[in-house]
Amino acid sequence: MGVGLLRRGRFARPMDPTASEYISSMKDDLTIFHPVVQINIAHTIMLTEQGIISEKEAATILEALHSLHRGGISKLDLRPELEDIHMAVEEFVIKEIGEEIGGKLHTAKSRNDQVSAAIRLALRKKLLDLGDQLLKLVNTLLVQAEKNIETVMPGYTHLQTAEPTTFAHYLLSYCAAFLRDIERIENAYEMTNSSPMGACAFAGTSFPIDRARVARLLGFKKVDENTMDAVGSRDFALQSIGAAAIAMTNLSRLAEEIILWSSAEFSLINVPDEFSSTSSIMPQKKNPVIAELARAKAARVMGNLAGALALVKALPQAYNLDLQELTPLLWNSIDETISSFEVMEKLIAALKPRREEMLKQAERGFSAATELAATLVREAGLSFREAHSIVGRMISTAVENNRTAADLTVDDLKKASHEIIGREITMAQEKMKKALDARNCVYSRNIIGAPGPKALKQQLTALKTKLRKHHKLLWTWRRAVTRSEENLIKEAERRFK
Repeated sequence: MGVGLLRRGRFARPMDPTASEYISSMKDDLTIFHPVVQINIAHTIMLTEQGIISEKEAATILEALHSLHRGGISKLDLRPELEDIHMAVEEFVIKEIGEEIGGKLHTAKSRNDQVSAAIRLALRKKLLDLGDQLLKLVNTLLVQAEKNIETVMPGYTHLQTAEPTTFAHYLLSYCAAFLRDIERIENAYEMTNSSPMGACAFAGTSFPIDRARVARLLGFKKVDENTMDAVGSRDFALQSIGAAAIAMTNLSRLAEEIILWSSAEFSLINVPDEFSSTSSIMPQKKNPVIAELARAKAARVMGNLAGALALVKALPQAYNLDLQELTPLLWNSIDETISSFEVMEKLIAALKPRREEMLKQAERGFSAATELAATLVREAGLSFREAHSIVGRMISTAVENNRTAADLTVDDLKKASHEIIGREITMAQEKMKKALDARNCVYSRNIIGAPGPKALKQQLTALKTKLRKHHKLLWTWRRAVTRSEENLIKEAERRFK
C-alpha cells in the first residue's frame, strides 16, 4: 500500500488501517457528494477568471468534474484511507486528467472551508424540505379545524377539565406553534445561506481569489467575512438542530395528546386503523404507535441537540476534527423531523373526533364554572373573587353529593352565597342554566384568538394568510437554489465544450 496523495509529503508510512477507518467520514459524506463537486466547479471557474489557472487547464478540470457530477458517487473510490469525500473527488480528477493539471484543483482552498460550504449547500435543501413538510401539516390542521368550528370539547389545564373549547380552537393552537417553528427554520436557512469559501484553512490565501464570485456561483446570499470564524464555527448547524428539536417538541406534545385522547379513559378521538397496530397476544388492542414513535423520535432529536452543544462548547478556534462528529447529528435531526412530520400529517388528515363524547365530557366536568362566575359578576355586581368562591362552594357541594352541573339550581346558588358572603344571591334559573351550558360558553367567547365561531373564523383567515406568505418565501428560496445549480453547470459546460 502506498503512502497516498495526501500523506506522501509529510509521512513516510501509510496510516494504520484501524486508525484510517476510525477517522474516515466517508459513510457520512454521501449527503454532501454533489455539493462538494459543485464547490469544486465554482472554485475552478473563479480560479480561471482570476488568472490563477489557465482557461485550458480549467476546461480540462471542469470536464472531469462535470463527468463526476453527472455520473454520481459510484464513480468514486471511497476507501477509508482517503479520509473523506473531498480527497476522493480530488483523487478522481487527478486519475482522470493527471496530477499536472488535476493537482491544481486544490489551489487556494482547504478541506476546512470546503466542508463547511458543502454542509451548508446540503442543509439549505434539507431545511426547505423540512419547511415544506411543516407547511403541509399546518394546512392539514387548518382543514380539520374548518370542519370542527362547532365541535365543543373540554379544554384542560393540569390535564384536568378546565373550560369548554372547540376541537378547531385546539387544532389552531398547534398551527400557531408550528408556524413559529417554520419561522425558526427560515431563520436557520438565512444563517446557513452564507459562503465560507476562500477562508481556506482559516487564514485565507495570498492568491488573488474572488470570494464573492464563488458565493454567487453557489447561490449563497453573502460571504462569511472573518476567515477563522468561517471554518471554525458551526452555529448555523446548531441553530438548525435547535429549530428541529423545538419543532419535534411541539409535535411530541400533539402526539402525546393523540395517545391520551384515543384511550378508553378519554375516548375523544378515533385514530384511523391505517395508523394503528394491534397486540400479538391481546386481540382487542388498537395501539397509537405512530404517535408513540413520534414522541420517541423527539427525544432523539433533543438528544442530538444536547450532544451537538456539548461537542462544540470547548473547541478552540479554528477547525478541529471533532466537528466531523457534528454533521451526522445534524442530518439525523433534520431527517427524523421531516419523516415524523410527514407521517403525522397523514394521521391528522384521517383523524376523527368523537363529537358527541367531546360535548358530553365538556358538560360532565363543570367546565362552564368560570362562565357562571362571570355571570354573577355581571348580574349581581359581585367582585370576581366573591363570585369565584361562591361557584367553587356550589361545585364542591355538588361533587360531594354526586351531582353534575346540570343538577345545579338557584337554591344551590343561594345556599353557597349565604355561606361565603353572608347573603343570598339569586338569578333566574334559565339564566343560570344558560351560563352552565358548554356550547353557550364557547359561543360567547369571541375576543381575538378565542374559541367562539366568529373568533375562529378570523383566526383561520389570518393563519391562511401566514401560510401563503411562508409558502411563497420557501418557493422563492427553492427556485433560487435550483437556478444557481443549473446556472453553475451551464457555466462549466460553456467553458469546456
